[in-house]
Amino acid sequence: MNATIATVALLLTVLFLPSLVAVPMVLTPWLTDRREVFGVTVPPVAHRDQRIRTLKTGYLRAVVGADAACVVCSFAAWLLAGATGALWAAGMATVLVAVLAVVAQQACRRKVMTVKRERGWVADGDLRAAAVAETAAPEPLGFGWESLQAVALAVTTLVGVLGYDRMPDCVPMHMDLAGHVDSWAVKSPAVIWYPVLVQLVMATVMVVCHAVLLRSRRPVDPERPASSAYAYGVYARAWSVYLVVVGLLVAAAMGLGFQLSLIGVVGAGTVGVLLALVAVVAVVGAIGMGVRYGQNGSRVFDEDDGDAAGDGDGGGTMPRDDDRYWIGGVIYWNRDDPAVIVPKRFGIGWTCNFARPGAWAGIAALLVVIIGMPVVFALL
Repeated sequence: MNATIATVALLLTVLFLPSLVAVPMVLTPWLTDRREVFGVTVPPVAHRDQRIRTLKTGYLRAVVGADAACVVCSFAAWLLAGATGALWAAGMATVLVAVLAVVAQQACRRKVMTVKRERGWVADGDLRAAAVAETAAPEPLGFGWESLQAVALAVTTLVGVLGYDRMPDCVPMHMDLAGHVDSWAVKSPAVIWYPVLVQLVMATVMVVCHAVLLRSRRPVDPERPASSAYAYGVYARAWSVYLVVVGLLVAAAMGLGFQLSLIGVVGAGTVGVLLALVAVVAVVGAIGMGVRYGQNGSRVFDEDDGDAAGDGDGGGTMPRDDDRYWIGGVIYWNRDDPAVIVPKRFGIGWTCNFARPGAWAGIAALLVVIIGMPVVFALL
């Protein structure tokens, strides 16, 4: 790998890896559904409460401060321990930022529940609504679009077969954290299937994410069923497009990039940089989607759009209160809810109803695919 490219890639990793976790966490309190804050059910008016605003600001400062400290420590590790030390430090810093953000969220959640009791924010009952809108809500891309993954897999396979003759006698299979190749394999027809299997696993993960989106329960606000159903439709369609496009990009970059490296078209280091760039694009794209649409489409309509935003109704009451089903505001456990996939309370996207056996079966099946990959590699 070119030394300059390696240095720039390392610098970007050290500086931005913890932030790729911190930024979404920092933005989450402002992007969640209007009836939730820090995983607690609240009326829309709660977002104008001064104590809630203070909690949001304090959470932002805590996570940003932790992120800044971790970036400084990672940079110091680079100066003191070199590239390998810096990358290890950046990886541990990223985990630490995530843990500290969760701890801060839980602390804020407890304080929000205190404010909720003191303000007397209670549910009128358990009012729900069907997803009926005056105008047809947008629909997410259908599952048929995932057939493009099969086309991408075929291309990766074809490139390996056609390029086999130019494959070197020893091919690089793995690089260490500093970008140095530390594992090699002897040329053989079986080698061209390694990238295909890697791409297949990544494609499976992305396809599952698309399936989760399509099968998720559609939340509808009983007080504004038409606009909330439409907003969620826009949100779900945008995310389905993202999953198809980014899913192809990530899977193809890993599989086809690896294949091109094996047959000697590009260097292993170049593939590593490419994968890092694709990862950054995917994360930044996800953050941008969250900012643009909010959770469940909460930002589709401007907050000043009257009924679309709905901030002027409801006072301190709520149509329902599901707090008892959300452990820590993030883990959903409701035996009475037949839905297996539901929108998150804290964060952007979807989660499982862990009280349903189907959720655990799906998780187990996905883990079998991911963990089984090294076994398949060993058998080839």
